[in-house]
Order: sequence, then structure tokens, then C-alpha cells
Amino acid sequence: MLRHSLSLIATFEVAARHQSFVRAAEELNVTPAAISQQVRLLEERLGLELFTRKARGLLLTPAGRDYAQEVRAGLTTIQSASQLLCAPRATGILRVATFHSFGLFWLLPRLPEFRARYPEMDIRLVLGNAPASLSSGEADLAIRFGTRPDDGCVSQDLIRDTAIAVASPDLLAGRPPFRDRASLQTIPLLHDDAVAEGEQALRWSDWLGKKPVSEQSHTLPDGLSVLHACLLGQGVALARASLVSTLLRSGRLVRVLGEERQLSLPYRLVSLPGDRRERVKVFSQWVTHAIRMPG
Repeated sequence: MLRHSLSLIATFEVAARHQSFVRAAEELNVTPAAISQQVRLLEERLGLELFTRKARGLLLTPAGRDYAQEVRAGLTTIQSASQLLCAPRATGILRVATFHSFGLFWLLPRLPEFRARYPEMDIRLVLGNAPASLSSGEADLAIRFGTRPDDGCVSQDLIRDTAIAVASPDLLAGRPPFRDRASLQTIPLLHDDAVAEGEQALRWSDWLGKKPVSEQSHTLPDGLSVLHACLLGQGVALARASLVSTLLRSGRLVRVLGEERQLSLPYRLVSLPGDRRERVKVFSQWVTHAIRMPG
């Protein structure tokens, strides 16, 4: 039934990723009405709703969320296979700069897969919360978060992440389940003192409002220290979902609430203008697809 609908499925993936017909239209260079029409046609062929339409925007239905994850994985596999078939060999050292939490919790666990695919490339991580200078040769590429200036470089948005509440299973052992945000008042919370301005979804004050919090709560200097403290069982953390996906799969962390909140600022891939080196190209393509895969 769907053998002629790959374009509809691909359009749905973009709309699901943005949860917006307007943003999907901007990415695909068509009108929002065209996106809406294609998604509606796919829903008719599947016989189920993929989105709940609301006055303020779109929300994936449970079926739509599950379908989006499977579609994204399938499209990524197709693209990766095509690139492997056609791409020239990429060799040499590539220095990739990013902040500590992303480098250690997202990029490092996935580098073995990249190295297996491109064994003649040597990836060197340049980690630090202060942006590395590409123009002076400190790094070849950078993965950054937010919208600060890039000193003449070019950038592309990767994804807009979501914020979720997580904790160590050891911290939760023997405690009753947390049914809502109010129940978090009895447990230590971990606060990130370096949350970017405008990224309220990573602040407990945005989740809890004026509700009192545990006197045992702790404020830490950055996201890396918050995640380490969380792994040590010292409190519940608000974390970017992408950074804790491998920790959730391994059981080292668990989600505390079912709620998640969309972040305002994107991950961005930053490079020098006109850089045509093959190793830059293949890493850029790989990270663009890998970061959009579920988990």
C-alpha cells in the first residue's frame, strides 16, 4: 500500500522532528499547506492520526511518536548506505571541538561506530566549555549549543533537543514513585549554574515555579558536573535527552517523570566557510544523521 509513499514518509519525518509544519516547510522549501496535505494523505493511507492539531501547534500522538522513531532510523540507514557506496575515502586527522557534556556523553559513545566506518580517519576531540577557534586552527569542526556568534564561520542547525528529569536508580531505591512535579519537593535537585540564557526548560524554577524544593538541593557549575552528580545518586537532574540516551539504555539513569520539554536553542555544526576537505564532509554527514536517530 505504501510502496509509492516514500516521499510522504520522508515529509512526515521532517514534520515530526520539528513538530511544526512551518519549520518543516522551511527545511523542504515548500509551503506549510503542502506539508499538511502530505501528512494528512499519509494518515489516511495508514488509517490513524500521527499528529494532534492544536491552536498553538502540533503534538505527536503516541502512534506518531513510535512511527517517527522507526521512520527516522530507516531513512538514516538508507542515506548512510548510499553515502558509503558513493563516498571517496576519507583520511587524516580531524579535530572536533565541543563542550564537555556533549563530547563525553553523546559523541564518545558513538565514535566506535564512526571509526569502524572510516578506519583511516583519526578523530581528535577538543573539549571545553569555551568555544575553540576554527580560524586559528584549534579545531576543524565544532558542535555548539545556542546562538552565540561564530566569528565568520558557517553553521547549520542539527536538532532542537528536549529536557527530561533523570536520576540514578540508587537514589530512587525504596522511594514511592514520583507521580507529578510536586512530589519532587522531597528529594534533592541538581541545578546547572551554566544554563544558557533563554533555555528555561533546563531550569528547575521553570518546572516547579514557586513550589519549595528540598534543602538538600545542590547547584553545580555546568552540565557535566550535574550529570556526574546525578550518576553518583546525589539528586535528580534536568538533562538534554540526547546526552543521557545511552545512560538510560544501560540502566545507569532512569527517567523520573514522563514529561519532557522542548528546548529553544539548537545544537549547531560549525565549520570554516568553503572547507571542502573530504574528512570534514564525511564527519558532517555522519553527525547530522546520527544525532537525529532515536537513542
